[in-house]
Amino acid sequence: MLDKDLIDAARGALPCDLNLANATLVDLIAGEIRRGVTVSVRHGTIVGIDDGLRAERTVDLKGLHLAPGLVDSHVHIESSFLTPPEYARIVVPRGTTSVVADPHEIANVLGYDGMRYMLIASEGLPLDVYFMVPSCVPATDFDTAGAAFYASDMYPFLREPRVLGLGEVMNYPGVLSKDQKLLDKIALFRQAGRPVDGHAPGLSGRDLSAYVAAGIGSDHECTTPEEAREKLSKGMYIMMREGSTAKDLRRLLPALTPRTAGSFLMCSDDRHPDDLVDEGHMDHALRLLLAGGVDPIDAFRVASMNPARWFGIRGSGAIAPGYRADLVAFESLGRFEAKLVWKDGILVAEDGRLLREPPVSLPPLRDSVNIKSLTEDDFRIPVPAGAEGGKIRVIEARPGSIITGEILASPRVEGGLCVADIERDLVKLFVIERHTGSGNIGKGFITGLGLRRGAIGETISHDSHNMIVAGVDDRSIFKAARHLNKLKGGLVFAVGDEVVLDLPLPVAGLMSDRDARFVVDRLREFDGLFRREGLTNPSPLMTLSFMALPVIPKLKITDRGLVDVERFTPVELFAD
Repeated sequence: MLDKDLIDAARGALPCDLNLANATLVDLIAGEIRRGVTVSVRHGTIVGIDDGLRAERTVDLKGLHLAPGLVDSHVHIESSFLTPPEYARIVVPRGTTSVVADPHEIANVLGYDGMRYMLIASEGLPLDVYFMVPSCVPATDFDTAGAAFYASDMYPFLREPRVLGLGEVMNYPGVLSKDQKLLDKIALFRQAGRPVDGHAPGLSGRDLSAYVAAGIGSDHECTTPEEAREKLSKGMYIMMREGSTAKDLRRLLPALTPRTAGSFLMCSDDRHPDDLVDEGHMDHALRLLLAGGVDPIDAFRVASMNPARWFGIRGSGAIAPGYRADLVAFESLGRFEAKLVWKDGILVAEDGRLLREPPVSLPPLRDSVNIKSLTEDDFRIPVPAGAEGGKIRVIEARPGSIITGEILASPRVEGGLCVADIERDLVKLFVIERHTGSGNIGKGFITGLGLRRGAIGETISHDSHNMIVAGVDDRSIFKAARHLNKLKGGLVFAVGDEVVLDLPLPVAGLMSDRDARFVVDRLREFDGLFRREGLTNPSPLMTLSFMALPVIPKLKITDRGLVDVERFTPVELFAD
């Protein structure tokens, strides 16, 4: 129902709640920056711009720039290891007032209960948490997820006011092969007039056209300007990703011009809380845009207005009458740093500090780590008969990217068993099914971690989130897996029978039940430990978490074995 008081306040018949005076307004609608402006707010909505309205309270901004709050257009909150209230505690003081979350991490573990958990846990925060319903639960048929979402399961979420559309359609081969279950999901949201997000790394030509023609309108997987330009030319919105592992924003800047700026958004996708604290969230991405020479108006349109338009969030993304008073004040365009943040006209953060404790409403969840009883022998990799002297397929992890390579290497063999070879940076890699206790264990090798002793493991392995462990010796690998089961999920580094360091993540095996400070401090301990251990990969745990994602080229591993993503087919460890 329309708030009639807004009409009276805009006409001066009622006082406004707040006047923000003497602002340097970043006007994204007119495309200009104006000084000495007064913005008037009533009931959390902007009702006037320089209209001479009276207010019960006036704040003199003394020339500070005033812009719409920043928007993360695609994020998996679970990948921050934090529950939604703790996530808000970090990102809101940095100027983020809205995020569009795809909870396919927790949905792949707990299905409907996971989605419902995220909706309840994000209620009443000083952060608008919108949702896209996960389209790929499970992501593929190559691994074992904890749940399945069909179109019929998704229908009830269309009635949720914070559910915007269908989340990233990762199974682009399924679209191209006209998989009916997947097409039913897309049709459900298209018929409801809702946006459908994409995920199509490297897709081009006729296949890209077919993917877009199916109704998919955005992509966050572009890694080159050429890829972005083709997808733009075929009508897609491009989300420039700046995460903890995948850092694509700088590479895409040549494709962002004054003519194309209206089709670009910003997103973090997956970002660890220590990076959020140390480097930033959307404020960090915005600084990269500004430092890269993007016009400030275009940069803020990318950060605020464009997401609102793509997702159909009315009254958001600009400063004008009828728009929500989600605002950020800052000193300089030269280096954006949020000084004051308002959510619905209420000051919620100042100088990097949240002023109001977010409400905590966390419904209970069942335990989600259920692995078969293991022995150390489960982690042996014997050489098959007839394969002596043959080569194995090795996943090549690449720093700063979730795209992997595939190399063929002669394994080091001892007593008929393939073992790690730290001199060549070849370590063993296992994915252990954790949802049903099936006993499935995918076995392989990885290079690019730089691990020289012990084992690292976690229950975060996109997107089915089975347990994943990489290690030098079977004893350490066994200990890491056993300890993760004991923790009910988390991160661990083990050497022999000793657990050197861990981070419990008992909420679906993905998120901590502790506060953000504890999680950040523990992750920093992991960083320091990895530096002392001499690991060459700058983010080994984040890198490891993507090695089981069989929708990102080239070679990946699941609980059922290796997958050649480009051919979209399982492959054996030993090459022919």
